[in-house]
Amino acid sequence: MATADPVAVKVARELDSAAGEFVGVPWDTFERWFAAAWKPGQHVALIGPTGEGKSTFAVRVLAHRKWVMALDPKGGDSTLAASGFEKIFDWPLDEKTLNELAEGLPKRLIASGSVRTNGQLVKLKTLMGKATEGVREQGGWTFYADEFQVLADRRMYGLDKEVELLLVAARDDGISVMTSYQAMAWVPRAATRQATWVGLWPTRDEDMIKSVARTMGRSWKVVLAAVKELPEFHCIVIPKKIHAPMVITSAPEL
Repeated sequence: MATADPVAVKVARELDSAAGEFVGVPWDTFERWFAAAWKPGQHVALIGPTGEGKSTFAVRVLAHRKWVMALDPKGGDSTLAASGFEKIFDWPLDEKTLNELAEGLPKRLIASGSVRTNGQLVKLKTLMGKATEGVREQGGWTFYADEFQVLADRRMYGLDKEVELLLVAARDDGISVMTSYQAMAWVPRAATRQATWVGLWPTRDEDMIKSVARTMGRSWKVVLAAVKELPEFHCIVIPKKIHAPMVITSAPEL
C-alpha cells in the first residue's frame, strides 16, 4: 500500500481545522495536497479571464493524473505544448499507445492539430469528438476541456453536449472532468453545477462571481470581496464542501 504524502496529510489537517473562510497556501504545498484531495469522478471548473493562469494551473495539476485526455481547440496552445503531454492527431489511438494503456502505463495525451484552414478545423473537431467519446466508453480518464466556451460554441466545435454528458454521467466510471472558461454564461451550466472544485481568478464580472458563489453554497459578498483583493495570477479554489475553507494560491509558470 502506498504511503500517504506527509505534506498532503498535514495540509489536509490544517484545512480541516482552519477557523477562517480563506487559507493562503504556497503552490508547492497546494499542488501536493490537491493531487491527493481531488478524487476520481470529481470535476473541476477553472473560471477567469485569458492570461491569468488557468491553463498553467490545469497542466500542473493534471500532471499528477495517470491517464489524461486534453482537448486543444486552439490547435497549438503554448501552455499545453509546454506540458510535455503527448500530442495525438488521429483516432483510434495507435497500437503502441493502446498497448501502453493496456499495460497500465501513464498516458497524458493532447488531441491537437492545426486550424489554419477550414479543412483542418473540421479534422480537429472530428478528432476531439472521437476522443471525448472514447474517454466516455473507456472510463478511468481525467478529461480536460480547455477553452470550453470555444468547444461548446456551435459555430466552432459544437462539443457542448458531448462534454456535458461526461460532466453529468461519468462519475460512476471514475472519469474526472476539468473545464476552463472565461464566463459561466458561455458554457453549459453543468460545468459549474457538477464541479466539486471551482478555481476563480481575478475578474471584474461581479454577476459571475455572485453566480459562482451561490452555486458553490458560499456568501457572494465574501467571495466578491476576496476576488477584488486577489493579486495577479492568483486564484481562489472553492470546494463544494460548504464548511471547508476556500484556498488562495498561484501556480508558477511552466
